[in-house]
Amino acid sequence: MKQIDVFLHSKLGNKKLKVRKLFFLFVVAGFLNACKDPVVEVKENVFSARDHSLVENEFSSTVEALSDWIGNAKFYKKAESIVPENVKVHFIDSTFKDMDGVEGSLDFGQPGNTKPYGLLCSDGKYRSGKISFKCNQPLNIPGAELILTMNDADNFSSGPGDEIYKIKGVFKVQNPDGFHLKLLTEKMELLNKSGKVEWSCNRILKLVKDNGDGIWGDIYSVEGTSMGLDRNGEAYNVKITEPLVKKMEIGCSRTFVTGKLTVKNESTGKDTHINYDPENNASCDQLVEAEINGKKTNFLLK
Repeated sequence: MKQIDVFLHSKLGNKKLKVRKLFFLFVVAGFLNACKDPVVEVKENVFSARDHSLVENEFSSTVEALSDWIGNAKFYKKAESIVPENVKVHFIDSTFKDMDGVEGSLDFGQPGNTKPYGLLCSDGKYRSGKISFKCNQPLNIPGAELILTMNDADNFSSGPGDEIYKIKGVFKVQNPDGFHLKLLTEKMELLNKSGKVEWSCNRILKLVKDNGDGIWGDIYSVEGTSMGLDRNGEAYNVKITEPLVKKMEIGCSRTFVTGKLTVKNESTGKDTHINYDPENNASCDQLVEAEINGKKTNFLLK
C-alpha cells in the first residue's frame, strides 16, 4: 500500500475529491465577539449570542488549521499552510498501511508570559499546547472519520493573541456517503476570562464552487444546528435557517457573505436573529445584522 502522502492524493473520482476539499474548507468565523460597541437593543440575549459566536469561531478555526495541514501539507509541515513550520509533530502511526488508521499530535508550545500569547499561525490565530488527531482512512473515502482530541492536560489554547482561550473536547468529521461531510461535537468547552462556555454541533458541509487545487477561490455552505451553555450557565440553541455561505478569498474568509441563523435563549425564550447579508449584496463587507424583538442592529466586524 502506498504511503500516506500518496494515498491522500489518490484519484478517487471528482465527487470524492470534492468531499475531501470540503474538509479543508471548514471555517466558521465569529460575528458578535468581534463587533464594535454593543447596542442597547441586543442586551437581552447578548451573552448567549456572543458566547456562541466565540466558541464556534475558535473550534471551527482549529478544525480548519488541522485540515489544511493534513490535506495540503500531506502530514508534513510547509511554510504556506496555516500551521507554521516550527510546530512539533509527533506520529504514533503515519501510514494507512497497517489498516488501523493514522494517529499523532501537534505541539504549538507554551503560551508565554507576555502578549501576544501563543504561536502565530497564518490564519491570524495564536495557538499553544497540544492537539491530537486520528483518522481511520483518507477522508475522501465513504466511511472515513477524523477525530480531533483536546485533552485537559494538553492545555490546547487558541485566540487573538491579547487573550488566549483554553479549549477541550472531541471534534469528529465524518464522510457518510462520499457527497458531504458531517461535523459533530458533544459538550466541547472553552474557558476564558468571562467563564466557561459549552458547545455542541451537528452540521453538514457542502461544496458550492470548486476553484481547483487549494482552498482559495472555493465557496462552501454550512447547514444544521448547535447548542450549548453560555458564561452564565444559560442554555441556548442555534439553528441555521438559511445556509451560511463562505467565500475563501482574501478579505472575505473571516465570515459568511450570506446566510441566517437564530440563537434561542432557553430560559427567556427570546430569539436573536442573525443575518450575514443585511444589504442583500453578498459582499465581503463584514457587516452582520442582529435582531431581537423586532429591533435591528448592524455590527461591523473588526
